[in-house]
Amino acid sequence: MEVDHLIASGCLIPMGVLGHVGSMREDFFIDFVDVEWCFRARHAGYRVYGVCAAHLEHRLGDEPERFLGREYLTHSPQRHYFHARNAMLLYREPWVPLNWKLVSAWRLLLKMGFHVLVTAPRLQHLEKIAQGFLHGLMGRAGSTSGR
Repeated sequence: MEVDHLIASGCLIPMGVLGHVGSMREDFFIDFVDVEWCFRARHAGYRVYGVCAAHLEHRLGDEPERFLGREYLTHSPQRHYFHARNAMLLYREPWVPLNWKLVSAWRLLLKMGFHVLVTAPRLQHLEKIAQGFLHGLMGRAGSTSGR
């Protein structure tokens, strides 16, 4: 099935494609690395496919937060820094589809708002998220930004 993007943990990418599209961005460090690469590959004319029958054991976060009878994926404040920062860096790219940017930005605001209001330590989440948004808007990247 053709998709916009996949998580890097389960991707099989031919070496020739990596040679043409380039490697995944190390300066993104942890969040949106795979999304950015998939959009760059699509921009270069490649297609991205998911295999529905494939199975991958993979953990995406810390212990879930229970809220109003549901469980929500959580991350540390530092991880939320990278998520907010890298989203802003990705939104700056002209080859990322506008409709994806708009939907992603809305979901990002909802997600970050949830963590600021619900997930302890709330103040640290707020500080790291705000710092991530600022650094992303400034174009700052790298694995140690925000520490």
